[in-house]
Amino acid sequence: MDIYSKGFTIIELMIAITILAVTMMFAAPSFTTMISNNRISAAANDFIGALQLAKAEASARIAPATLCKKNEDDSGCSAGGSWKDGWIVFSDLNGNGAVDAGDGDTIVLNHAALDTRITFKSTGGIDDSITFNPSGVTSITGIEVLMMCDDRGYDKSAKGILITITGRGSVMKGSDTGQLTCL
Repeated sequence: MDIYSKGFTIIELMIAITILAVTMMFAAPSFTTMISNNRISAAANDFIGALQLAKAEASARIAPATLCKKNEDDSGCSAGGSWKDGWIVFSDLNGNGAVDAGDGDTIVLNHAALDTRITFKSTGGIDDSITFNPSGVTSITGIEVLMMCDDRGYDKSAKGILITITGRGSVMKGSDTGQLTCL
């Protein structure tokens, strides 16, 4: 029998577990902040992607294309809903802002509802929809801002989506928009 035992003693194991627990106490809050920041960034990037898709769809089909808040059954636009309930992009061949399957309108993107902790605020010009004409110009006038906030409720964690009349969208820090606040 070997008089020198190999392995860890119970005391060494307890010290290692204590060090791990203390380290995790400091790391866990950072992870939740990172997850919240990524959640709101992903939602903002998804919205920008939908804008770009609508603009490309209008150019490709040489007909209007619309990005709008979707209704409850995912088949059309909602005048009273929220952007956080999801959105659709569709070819709007007759340019009336509504999905008319009989007229050849086609839904090309159906985005699922966002996390319930995310809210939207708008400067007013894009409350329900944005329509692109075949040349890529939008139905909005000037520059509009959508502010995406989360349950933390402060502007530093928010994302502002700046949309120009030409349909160019960009994501910026919520505190840099200068127009909207999360409060």
